[in-house]
Amino acid sequence: MDLAYPVVLYLFDDSIVYYKICMEAIMNRFITWCRTFYEKTEENSLLLSIRNGMVLTIPAVMAGSTALLLKSIPIPAYQELLTTKAGAVFANLLNIVQNSTLGIISLIILLAVSYSYARNKSGLNQGVTLLVSLCSYIAFTMGPDFELTGNVFQSTWMFYAILISQISPALFHMLYRFFTRRHTRYAGGNDILIENMLANVLPAIATVSVFAVINRLITLALGGMDLQTALTAFTEYLFLKKGPTLFNGLFFIFDMHFMWFFGIHGSNVLDGVAHNIFEPTVAANMQVLLAGGIPDGIISKTFFDAFVLFGGCGSLLCLVLAILIGDRRDNVRSLTKAAILPALFNINELLMFGIPVVFHPVYFIPFLATPLLLTLVSYLATAAGLVPCAIHSVEWTTPIFLSGYTATGSAAGSLLQLFNLALGTCVYLPFVHLAQVLQKKQTAASIARLTALVQEAENRGRPPALTAHDGRLGQTARALVNELQKAIQEHKLQLYYQPQVRYDRTVAGAEALLRWKIDDAEGFLYPPLVIALATEAGLMDELDSYIIQQTCADISRLAAVTDDDFTVSFNLTPEQFSSPSNIDRILKELSNYPYAQSRLGLEITEQAMFNITPSTEKLLEKVRAHHISIIIDDFGMGHSSMMHMQKSQFDLVKLDGALVRDIAGNSRSRDIVSSILYLSRSLSFEVLGEQVETEEQMEILHRLGCDLFQGYFYSRPIPFEELMEFIQKR
Repeated sequence: MDLAYPVVLYLFDDSIVYYKICMEAIMNRFITWCRTFYEKTEENSLLLSIRNGMVLTIPAVMAGSTALLLKSIPIPAYQELLTTKAGAVFANLLNIVQNSTLGIISLIILLAVSYSYARNKSGLNQGVTLLVSLCSYIAFTMGPDFELTGNVFQSTWMFYAILISQISPALFHMLYRFFTRRHTRYAGGNDILIENMLANVLPAIATVSVFAVINRLITLALGGMDLQTALTAFTEYLFLKKGPTLFNGLFFIFDMHFMWFFGIHGSNVLDGVAHNIFEPTVAANMQVLLAGGIPDGIISKTFFDAFVLFGGCGSLLCLVLAILIGDRRDNVRSLTKAAILPALFNINELLMFGIPVVFHPVYFIPFLATPLLLTLVSYLATAAGLVPCAIHSVEWTTPIFLSGYTATGSAAGSLLQLFNLALGTCVYLPFVHLAQVLQKKQTAASIARLTALVQEAENRGRPPALTAHDGRLGQTARALVNELQKAIQEHKLQLYYQPQVRYDRTVAGAEALLRWKIDDAEGFLYPPLVIALATEAGLMDELDSYIIQQTCADISRLAAVTDDDFTVSFNLTPEQFSSPSNIDRILKELSNYPYAQSRLGLEITEQAMFNITPSTEKLLEKVRAHHISIIIDDFGMGHSSMMHMQKSQFDLVKLDGALVRDIAGNSRSRDIVSSILYLSRSLSFEVLGEQVETEEQMEILHRLGCDLFQGYFYSRPIPFEELMEFIQKR
């Protein structure tokens, strides 16, 4: 006995370790699969256009959800107020808002997704694409007697709206290319708009005709019944035979959520099933109770509304809590906070289309699994007698905890809801974390591609067009612009400083370098990328003001540890340098810091110097009149001319880093540097060796006559506090 006990304990511990290893391996494989699947779906143009289109519907969905919420507050006194003369006016207003938004949600999604698709495809006229999609949808949904009802724009037809919003633009695009290859001109005049519109006529006719033919074929196949009516009838038939059993309840929940995930309004499609199969259970329970018996009917519509569908389909109140607990993305948290109040009243459209949950691969499993799990747990709790059966019907908009108590007449109903809320939140939490990880990886990849585009544009000497890009790349660029604007307003940008050191090791100055770090990227963003985004978005004035204010404030703090000739410089883009209004604005900003002006340097690139005109010469004189140093950056005698060097007055020239890097092994680089240094003595400007990384480079530059250096040999770019320490140690 004494020997057997430790053996059993050892085997038990070993089994636990083995179990943990197996579970960890399973989870790692699952996460890898999710990442692969997510990356593939993220690059899929069809799914991307659906999700982007869903985002475009958020304003309409929020307006409709708010109206529905205000109309459905389950307080008897409030509902009574809405029946009064004044209240009826307000109620009618709410009905108009709801019917013009959620009441035509399929139409809104059709147009939004079609627009998103057309925007991501070059060569498609967005306006024509929207019209063709609308006509195709009407052709597809028109009734057997060629009548068109408003029902086809309601949520029950949402899946078909999403389907046609993808197929119609794709077919139209294909036909457009087919016809235009054969007939490139339709009009002989110079009116390009009419000519382009005529080019769309045949593809539009062909596209709409295809959907009209499909409509007639479906109508004939279904014996005159439209597709949505046939789907509803078929789903009701599946449930009629078995009644309100546990299996039927689980199948009902699965079917509803499976349809919802793919854009079909499962709640509306199965509304007949809910009322005809499950709703009578509550009335039967009440009759048993009145007869003195104990109700035993568990599965009912009220059972689902109270214990499973809090927050709407998908038990989305659990997702709300999971996001608030575990999601650090500001945009997702902001949207979720806006959805809290509607979710408390079981209105889920904002979450379904805002995050969006619809067509989001990460949320497919928890969106289906959570309601199924809560259905099973609630059934077992009720069957075990822990919670009474539902004996009172409750409105579907009744908030959590109140609905549980009202339905069962017991606090146990509310406690079961609390348990289910915690359980569902635990189910959603790992998927919320996974969604963050995958989005972060995707965003980092997009930022890397944007950085590469900026670097290519720098080599070509042309500004990049980042926000105009289609697909994920453009979406990331536009999101970064929003984040940049917020970062400027909230002072989340940083200035790092790279010291400029003389040969005798004294610190002569520093260059201010912009640094911006976001959660979804490793390290700081490439500074020229930040500048490019700010330029495209018209944020350069705000960014300049921030940089000037921060630089001047830091110069004032440096006064205690530096000499009067210590200079801090920052860069100007060629566009900024050539704009008189921009220079005037910068000088006006600097007038608030008179002490800092004589210690400040403005860096302009050699390319900007090459474009100097008489007007920009006057700008240089104006800047120098304010005792501000003018510095030429990346000078290598490549683009500039000596004429401009002779006419213009500069205080400092920074050697091109490529010359410095090659100076040890390239005699031509040494000759060029030597020529620049000779020129500096003739024209009375100082030369700084930039990107000095080794002592050998520094010594060669010194032998050639350069006495001022900047680079990693001395220091990387460092925060201001570290710059203070660096100076004091020298």
